[in-house]
Amino acid sequence: MTEPDQLEAERTIRELRAAGRLAEAVRLIGRLGPYGRADGPDATTSLGAAVLEEYGDQLAGTDPDAADAAYRDAAADQGAFAGGATSGGEGLARIAEAERIDAKRRR
Repeated sequence: MTEPDQLEAERTIRELRAAGRLAEAVRLIGRLGPYGRADGPDATTSLGAAVLEEYGDQLAGTDPDAADAAYRDAAADQGAFAGGATSGGEGLARIAEAERIDAKRRR
């Protein structure tokens, strides 16, 4: 996927998320590229992980298995995002976010 395609996917995901259309946003996360895009000003969490986590939170009360899958995918997306870190501290902060998200899964 080219950079313009990734930017378009990011814009669309952010719009869908803002509109509360998380299921639709989740389907586009794979288009963000191998390391994803940052969510928020500190760039600690990936956009994909943030959307998947929110989706898991939304599903947790009605479909725990689907919520677990969303949390698993969010943690994996966050782990990939950590791989794109440019410093050790940044990478550690991103990995900590992946662990925090993964801890939401039922064991």
